[in-house]
Amino acid sequence: MIKVLSFRVAGKLFGIEITEVKEINRNVEYATVPRAAKYIVGLFNMRGQIVTLFNLATILGLADSGERSGRVTCIILKQGAGSANQCGFVIDEPGDVLDLDYALVEDPPSQLLSDQSDHIAKVARLPDELLLIIQPQTVFDHHSY
Repeated sequence: MIKVLSFRVAGKLFGIEITEVKEINRNVEYATVPRAAKYIVGLFNMRGQIVTLFNLATILGLADSGERSGRVTCIILKQGAGSANQCGFVIDEPGDVLDLDYALVEDPPSQLLSDQSDHIAKVARLPDELLLIIQPQTVFDHHSY
């Protein structure tokens, strides 16, 4: 079994292995950063640590509504030991923690372009739709912060 936290971004269903997730924060108020890259939403203070918030829709090349009122829901990622950089990404809607049987999970199709397949670790077949499981190391390592 693989445990995955599901969420929606730009109307699409995504997931991330639960072992990569530090926490989900709702109603986060953040500060925008002047002249920041388009994929940076802003910064916020999480219990004394500055967290960089990324726009996953922009990174993945999805249409982003761009409508943010200054308070968002985000997923904060676990960082390696000794890492001072905290990061997370904005989501539209959190889902559930899913226990997926390995038989339902497979590698992304080989027809995807390399920059697309780098961000998608696995694809899971759910009863009503596909779940794209992102690979946070490649998603956020490509975008230095």
